Amino acid sequence: MKLLMRLFFPMLLLFGTALGAWADEETCTLACLQGGWGFALSGNLLAGPAAATGVFIVDGEGNFSGHNTLSLNGTILSETFTGTVTVNPDCTTSATVVGSVAGEAHFDGVLVAGSREILLIRRDPGTVLFGSAKKQ
Repeated sequence: MKLLMRLFFPMLLLFGTALGAWADEETCTLACLQGGWGFALSGNLLAGPAAATGVFIVDGEGNFSGHNTLSLNGTILSETFTGTVTVNPDCTTSATVVGSVAGEAHFDGVLVAGSREILLIRRDPGTVLFGSAKKQ
């Protein structure tokens, strides 16, 4: 029983402290995304390996536009895109992007680092594309 208490008590303290810190965090809104962002993505699309880096600007209503340099299986392309994004109170995000080269894509993400970074993953079947965006 003593051994169990020695193991359980520190875990309880650690878990309780983490829950308290999480409860003190502000909830996220679209205002967290407003402004300019730089991003990088890499992974695989149906055409093969892919990577992109670029910038986008989000307005206060969940609309964004931007441009990037895209490598699709080694072919370098320039792309412009527009889209919409939603933000949940738990800081998860969901976006639909329509690009001039890649067409429509869907991303899920999570705001981290005080809402100054978004961890991203594409959620379309047949794709493995992930990366992050950082507030400029």
